[in-house]
Amino acid sequence: MFEPNSTIGWSIGQLRSTARDLILFVRAPAPALPAAGQERRAAGVAWLFLLNCLIVAAIISVLFPVMTLLGVKMSSDMSALFNLPPWQILLIVVLVGPIAEELMFRLWIIGTARWLILFSGLIAWIGGSFFLKQLGLVATIPTIALIAVISLAVLIGLVRFWKSPVPGWYVRIFPLVFWGQALLFGFVHVFNYAGDNQAAVLPFVLPQLVGGLIWGYARIRYGWWANIAMHMAYNLIAISGLIYMLLMRPEGI
Repeated sequence: MFEPNSTIGWSIGQLRSTARDLILFVRAPAPALPAAGQERRAAGVAWLFLLNCLIVAAIISVLFPVMTLLGVKMSSDMSALFNLPPWQILLIVVLVGPIAEELMFRLWIIGTARWLILFSGLIAWIGGSFFLKQLGLVATIPTIALIAVISLAVLIGLVRFWKSPVPGWYVRIFPLVFWGQALLFGFVHVFNYAGDNQAAVLPFVLPQLVGGLIWGYARIRYGWWANIAMHMAYNLIAISGLIYMLLMRPEGI
């Protein structure tokens, strides 16, 4: 249909190649891949992001009519978020949210000891804070003690294992880790929606599940900056229409 040497034909070829590499990785995830050159990394991330957008656009074109049919809508928390001034929405959705979510779900998945130690420290902080809250110990001293203990443990671990390779046990369980982070990332976004039938809400996290898979692949293939940049750009596109409408209001920002 398109000549191989034409711009359209070349673009389709690039998308096919990107999709093929992604599918091969998703079918057999591994915590390391051959490093790409600097120029190839930038171009590879761009094509991967375009593929990400095309897949999600196809999913959304089906989900929007279904959303109306099933009476699914945004949750009250999400609605409240979008009542904030545009600059606050951009700060939370495009900057803070992607960095926090990538730190939690994907920055550590390459499996080197230093990243696993940092991730373990983060989990210890979340778990410890929750435990203190349940005990009613939210005073300054217990919190400072928790931070001090976790920080010391992380620092010792980083000094001791900074150059340690990916553990063999982690390589063996990596497919479970990779798919687990994507599924969990998709599932937590179910709380973005509300409806009479909670099971009917599950299909609406498919875009986030796709994101978890593609951004996880980007983390392994291109480095920590790639998945963060893609997540930020994706969120920016997702809310661009809303931001435009808010800025067009008479009161502006």
